[in-house]
Amino acid sequence: MNSTFPAASSTATASLTAVASLTEAAQQREAQVLWAEQAVRSRLEIVKRLRHIISRRSGDFVRAIPRNAADTLVSEVLPLAEACRFLERRAEALLRPRRMSSSGRPIWLNGVVFELLREPLGVVLVIGPFNYPLFLPGVQSVQALVAGNAVIAKPGRGGSAALQILSECLLEAGLDKRLFRVLGESPDEAGAAIEAGVDKVFLTGSETTGVEVLSRLARHTIPSVMELSGDDPVFVRPTADLALVASAIRFGQRFNDGNTCIAPRRVFAPPFLADRLRQLTTLPVIAAEDDDALFQARQSGYALGATVFGEPVEAASFSRRVRAGVVVINDIIVPTADPRVPFGGRGRSGFGVTRGAEGLLEMTALKAILARNTKWLPHLEARHPGDADLFASFLQLCHGGTIRERLRALFRLMQLGSQRR
Repeated sequence: MNSTFPAASSTATASLTAVASLTEAAQQREAQVLWAEQAVRSRLEIVKRLRHIISRRSGDFVRAIPRNAADTLVSEVLPLAEACRFLERRAEALLRPRRMSSSGRPIWLNGVVFELLREPLGVVLVIGPFNYPLFLPGVQSVQALVAGNAVIAKPGRGGSAALQILSECLLEAGLDKRLFRVLGESPDEAGAAIEAGVDKVFLTGSETTGVEVLSRLARHTIPSVMELSGDDPVFVRPTADLALVASAIRFGQRFNDGNTCIAPRRVFAPPFLADRLRQLTTLPVIAAEDDDALFQARQSGYALGATVFGEPVEAASFSRRVRAGVVVINDIIVPTADPRVPFGGRGRSGFGVTRGAEGLLEMTALKAILARNTKWLPHLEARHPGDADLFASFLQLCHGGTIRERLRALFRLMQLGSQRR
């Protein structure tokens, strides 16, 4: 999404849009409450049907996205279907309440048990990009629905047709039409949705757009996940296969006409390989040893993706030092379509993740429920003059640095206890 995100408009058109958004928002929230009450397994039945419908209607998606058919199928439709199947297999376990064991519980909280719940956020706004109009907003939308939310999807430039077809597929799969609403492509419509009230925003777009949207969200304290611009480095190790490096870089440059946020932008290589690589690629090649290469790569402030080429074990070791949300070794871009892989950046590339288990959990609110199973609640009793000494001794018993300190504290506790009888 490259267009400027405008300030709230005072025109009559904007006012009518705001009123319509408020009405639709109320209807959507009503539907979301009912949707959240359904078991995860029931929601996944719709996702399973959706996956089959996506397969059957793949030709419609191909016609809706102005790219060659093969590229659309492998970069948009197939990854979305795989993401659906991932949710079918994993979502129920990931969203299940977790009863925590007593292991690690402080002794002074004996009798307290707790569980962790993953609850729906409510209404999620997904702001899609122009470069992957189906795959990126589609996966985020399906994950949001599985988590029990309603979705407002704002397409990127040229992405309306793909998301409208996805909406039709969801409706055919049995989803209440109020739960998935597709806006127009104008940023004004996303702004109206924010003003009407959403519970979280997932944006895939440029850094500039992200900053503008964040300034609006801050006024309403609306949380967000921001997948923003990248400036992805390629690190060539001394052990790299240069033919593979050159081939992969060419693929990364032409894939989706270069409109991929993790497309390669520059190459870092040992000085003795730099000249050879300059003959093999049109990307800027920077001659630098390891520490200098890592330092220079960080200077842009972007940290979305990176690629490392070299002997697998050595390349994996080097990858741990790279500042990026995702690092691919001896390949480029394609492995990140694995539905299990969380995707997100750092610094100027944004924050939070989408996709994978972690992306699903981003669509939820975490709640802890604690229950006292004993009737002994000494903290409700009136304070005793000797409490400070008692607490200090107990602290020393639990956390003293030596056995002598802990034994001394134990004897003191016994003494204080006998005095209170």
